[in-house]
Amino acid sequence: RRFAASAAAATMAVSAMTAAVGATPPAAAATKAEKRQWAKTRVYVQGDSLTVGSAAPLRSQLSGKVRRTTVDAAIGRHTATGLTRLAKDPRARRSRVWVVALGTNDAPDPGAIRNHVRRSLRLAGPKRDVIWLTLRRPGGYDRVNRMLRSMDRKRERLHVVDWARKTYSSGWLLRGDGVHATHNGYRTRAQMITRTTLAVAGDPR
Repeated sequence: RRFAASAAAATMAVSAMTAAVGATPPAAAATKAEKRQWAKTRVYVQGDSLTVGSAAPLRSQLSGKVRRTTVDAAIGRHTATGLTRLAKDPRARRSRVWVVALGTNDAPDPGAIRNHVRRSLRLAGPKRDVIWLTLRRPGGYDRVNRMLRSMDRKRERLHVVDWARKTYSSGWLLRGDGVHATHNGYRTRAQMITRTTLAVAGDPR
């Protein structure tokens, strides 16, 4: 729907070649044109404790592919705080792809999270793509996830990585608290973000 045909093909190829947990999506799966686009792309990641846990594998998987990966994350960070930091951070302004991995520390309020998503898109403007992740924790967050999936179908520059659905189908990705990931869970989360980031970055704008 939103990627060029070549980017969509690259995504399918990358997905097929990264079935093993923690595998790094291979640059060889992409065309030369896509690799050139990756090499020009700066990526900015704003997140909470789940991003703290996945930061190292995410940097590793994107290393040598995109121009730069910046991660700004903290344990317990709320979405409003993260978006304020994103709005003020010059590293975000220099980045074409934003990953917003927030919401786990917020109330399960679809309206509030919808407003946060809209704000992130306004801040991004017409030349950036914004990636959000669905949320997995007890307490009614499925309503938030349904809203995110619905917005993903309607907004061209919004790309939702369905972390929640992945964890429901692969329960071993999470620790006993039902929120934080295992070691392999964080690697898998990073892998999912990497796939979508490279598909987005490979699409010239």
